[in-house]
Amino acid sequence: MMGLDLEVEEKEVRTTPKTRTKRTKELLEENTKKLDELGNEHEALEKEMNDINGEAATLGDKDVVGLTIDHEKFGKGKISTQDGKYIEVEFKDVVKKFVLPGAIAEGYLRIDDEELLDYFKKRNDVHNRLLKVQVAIRSNEFAAERIRDDIEKLKEKA
Repeated sequence: MMGLDLEVEEKEVRTTPKTRTKRTKELLEENTKKLDELGNEHEALEKEMNDINGEAATLGDKDVVGLTIDHEKFGKGKISTQDGKYIEVEFKDVVKKFVLPGAIAEGYLRIDDEELLDYFKKRNDVHNRLLKVQVAIRSNEFAAERIRDDIEKLKEKA
């Protein structure tokens, strides 16, 4: 009777790894497919980012030093310095820093020049879309890294 029990146990041991191996192969295939999809999505996001950067380059940068603005709390002021996206505005009693293009596009600083206002609104739209795509790219890269880790673990099992 002992011999029969061993044969039964051996059969069970042989059956279990086959099931695990089959499931592992299925998981490897699913993860590889997901990784390919993420790769395609990443390419599309990179293309979108390049397109948006092209729009930004077409819009260019405007020098606004000397521009007179109006602020709800501080009143009239003049932009005294511009360093990239940062500007300093001299008001009657205080100097304040603001970030372009949002400060003008979102109405914190009001200007009379409609054409320049339109420029800052377009520039702000481009800026926001670029931020959104950059976040999507980081998320995509994180997901791809997780799947690569899963694939490595599954390969170790197989």
